[in-house]
Amino acid sequence: MLGHRRADLGLANKFYSSPVKVEFIQVEEDQIGQLIQALKDLKYEVKTYYEHDQLLLEETGAFIQACRSVVGTINNYSTYFRENNELIVKYFTLTKRRIYADLFKNNIDPIIDLIKTLRKKQNNAYVETLLKLVNEKHLSSENTYILTKKKPSDELIEVNGLKYKLMEDKEFIDLGVFADAVIFLGTPGYFDNKFSKVFYGKQTIFVGYSCFANRLVKKKSFSDLINSNHIINTIYKNVNIDKGFAGLDFNETFVKGRIKKSENSLINQFESITNISLGENVEVKLATISNDNYIFLPIRQKVDVIDRDSLKISQEAVKDLSAGDLLIFRDHNASSLIREEADYIMGVNAERYRESLEKWKRRLRYNVKGKGIDRVSKILRRSYKVSVATENNIKNWMSNNSIRPSCLDELLQAFKFNPEEINEILSAASEIRSAHISAGHHISRSLMSELDKDLENVVNENGFYTFESKEFKGACFNIEEIKSISNEIYFIPENKILKIIKG
Repeated sequence: MLGHRRADLGLANKFYSSPVKVEFIQVEEDQIGQLIQALKDLKYEVKTYYEHDQLLLEETGAFIQACRSVVGTINNYSTYFRENNELIVKYFTLTKRRIYADLFKNNIDPIIDLIKTLRKKQNNAYVETLLKLVNEKHLSSENTYILTKKKPSDELIEVNGLKYKLMEDKEFIDLGVFADAVIFLGTPGYFDNKFSKVFYGKQTIFVGYSCFANRLVKKKSFSDLINSNHIINTIYKNVNIDKGFAGLDFNETFVKGRIKKSENSLINQFESITNISLGENVEVKLATISNDNYIFLPIRQKVDVIDRDSLKISQEAVKDLSAGDLLIFRDHNASSLIREEADYIMGVNAERYRESLEKWKRRLRYNVKGKGIDRVSKILRRSYKVSVATENNIKNWMSNNSIRPSCLDELLQAFKFNPEEINEILSAASEIRSAHISAGHHISRSLMSELDKDLENVVNENGFYTFESKEFKGACFNIEEIKSISNEIYFIPENKILKIIKG
C-alpha cells in the first residue's frame, strides 16, 4: 500500500473501493500571487545572467525558498515574514552592492514592496478559506484532517469554534486511517504525487493559492489515438474529480528549475576530454537527479539503492534502475569506500592481491596502446575464441573497477601467462571479489542503522538527503532520487562516475 508500511486489508479496501470526491478550492490573495511571480522572475534572471556567481546563486536559492514557503504556512503573513526577517534582510543587503544594481532595481525592489505589504497583514488566506469551507460543507471535526507539507507547531486548529486535527502529511499516512474529509493546504503539485493517486478520505479537498495549478491532469497515453476531450480512466474507480484550475506548476517553477544544461552538451563535454587513456573510460548511463543535477552510473557495476518502505539497502544493476529509485553513494566516490573496506577485510594480503590483478590489466593496456582496441578485439575473438572480447568489454576490463571477467582464464592464456602466474592471478581475483562483496554487505548494514527513519519524507521535501557516517570515520553520503535515466550508453572518464554534476 502506498506510503503505509502496515498490512491492513480493511483499510486497503476502503482506499480502493469507497466512492470519493476530489475538489479544488482557490485561495485568493493578490500579494501572494504577485510575490510568487516575482520570485520566479528573479530565479530566471539570476540563473540566466549570473550563472558563474556562486555566492549569488546560493543566497538567491535560500532567499527564494524562505519566501516561497509562505504558501505552506497558516501563520499570519506578518508573523511569517518577521520570523524570516534575518535571512530576507541578509539577501537584500547582499544585492544592494553596485555590481547587482540592475538586478536590484528590476527584480529585488518589487519583492521588497510586496514583503512590506505582507508584513502588515494580520491574516492568512488559508484560515479565511477554511472558515468558509467548514461552514459551507458542514465538515465534522471528528474525522476531518487538515494536512500541511511541513510539521505545524500546533496539533489542532480552531475554525468557527471547532477544533480540527492539523498535521504533516507524512504523519497522517503513518496513522493509517480513512477519513470523512482530508483537506490539503496546498495544490497536488505541492504535495507528493501519491496523494494524486490514492485518496485517503470520502472527500479530498486541495486548497491552493490561485497562482498555482490546482487540478489533476489525466495521462496522455492515448492522445494520439483519441480526441483529447474524451476521458479514458484506467486508474481511478468510484472517484469523482472536479475540473480544477490552471496556473503555475509549483515543482516546475521552484523545484525542477527553469534552466539546465542540455544532456547532449554534458555528454560531449565529458566524452571529449583529452589525455585520458582508454583504460580510464567506463561505460555509463546518465541519470537526472534532484535540482536538475546529473550523475553518471557505471553499467558494469552494481549501485546501492534504498527501499523506501523498509529502508533496506541493496545492490542493483544500473540496467534495472528507473525513475523514483533512491541511490545512496559516497560524497566523493562510493567505490573507493568499498575498496577501502575490502582492503581492511583482506588485511596484509590486500596489496599483494591487487598487484597480481594489475599484471594482466597492464598487459591488456599495453596491447591496446600498441595495436589499437579494434585489432586487439579481433585477435582475441578470432585467434583465441574469446567471443565476448568486444571493444566495449575490453574498455571495461581495463577499468579499475573490473575485478574478474567471466573469461579471465582465457584472457590470461591469450596473454601468455605461465600456469603458475595464471593460478596466482585467478586466486587474487577471487579473493578481491569476495572481499568486495563482503565489504558491500557490511557497508549497507551499517548505513541502514544510521539512516533517518523519516527518510522518505525528507527526500520528498528536498529531493535528496545528505548525512555524515559515524561508522566510517565521518565519510559523507548522499541519497538522491532518480528523476530520469538515459537509454543510451556513454563512455566517460572513470573519475567522473557517481559524482553529482551541477545542472
